[in-house]
Amino acid sequence: MDDKSMKINCPHCGKEISVQEALSHKIKETISEQAKEDAKKELQTEMKFLQEQNEKKEKELKEAREVELELRKRRTELEEEKRKFELEKERQLDKEREAIRIKAIEEQSEKDKYKFSELEKQLQDTKKALEDANRKASQGSQQIQGEVQELELEKELREMFPTDDVEEVKKGERGADVKQVVRTQKGTACGIILWESKNTKAWKNEFISKLKEDLRVANANIPVIVTTMMPKESKQDIFFQDGVWICTSRFALILAQMLRQRLIEVAREKYIIKNQGTKADDVYSYVMGDEFRHQVEAIIESYTSIKSQLDREKRAFEKIWKDREEQADKLIKNTARIVGSISGRTGSEFPQLKGLDLLESGKQ
Repeated sequence: MDDKSMKINCPHCGKEISVQEALSHKIKETISEQAKEDAKKELQTEMKFLQEQNEKKEKELKEAREVELELRKRRTELEEEKRKFELEKERQLDKEREAIRIKAIEEQSEKDKYKFSELEKQLQDTKKALEDANRKASQGSQQIQGEVQELELEKELREMFPTDDVEEVKKGERGADVKQVVRTQKGTACGIILWESKNTKAWKNEFISKLKEDLRVANANIPVIVTTMMPKESKQDIFFQDGVWICTSRFALILAQMLRQRLIEVAREKYIIKNQGTKADDVYSYVMGDEFRHQVEAIIESYTSIKSQLDREKRAFEKIWKDREEQADKLIKNTARIVGSISGRTGSEFPQLKGLDLLESGKQ
């Protein structure tokens, strides 16, 4: 029996088929399945390859994007750093320019300061030289000027207080310059004011100790120094220091009136209370104390204010008078020149003018 005569039932449909047909069909199915399986595997392999390529490309694209993003970020940072650098550079340049400008100003200011100091010193030197020259020209020698001041003080005291004994201390004798014995209208002696006149370029505290010694020797009551240079501690033209009154010459008579009045009052109190020396001593202490000094200074300040105002008014009027006088002199001189010119041309025929003598004197 050959294979073609052998019959079997189909496992799918139950139909009776030959073994050869069944084997042929089985082989075909096996081959088809294998082809399908191979094709499937090949497709899976290709799909896997394509998927891997796609993933690789996506990965590479992602990495490229990240690189691009990083590059963009880095470029932005570099641009920002560049802007910051340029801004900082401009700021630094501005600081350096400002420092250079300030340094130049300081250097110029220092130069100007030296120039100003030099000019100021030259001005001060010139001013001092002029002051020294004026002082020498107007005052003469210091000794002569001191004697003149002393004589003037003595003269003024005599004229102001005719009832007092104003005595000059002779040159070479120990003591102050002027001794003033204060007397009432009835001739009663009330006390002694001892005056020392100083015309010096600088104040010395030795003047005080010397006058206090003279005060004890003369048995006087009140010491006064009239000086051209006040102590540096003094802020006014009248000053009280270590029991001695100090003033400038223009305030000497004012101070004399007040001190003299106090001595008279003390003497009157002594006369009234006689043996009650304590009260008289209190009055004397008052004369030499701060309260009386403050009263004197208040009066002096008022006098100074009024005197300054009068001096300003006097200077203003003197300037006006001087200007008018110069204008009048100029008018007289010009008129005299005209008259002289005409008289020279006309000779004796020129008529005599009233006041011609005045004009001719103005020519000279």
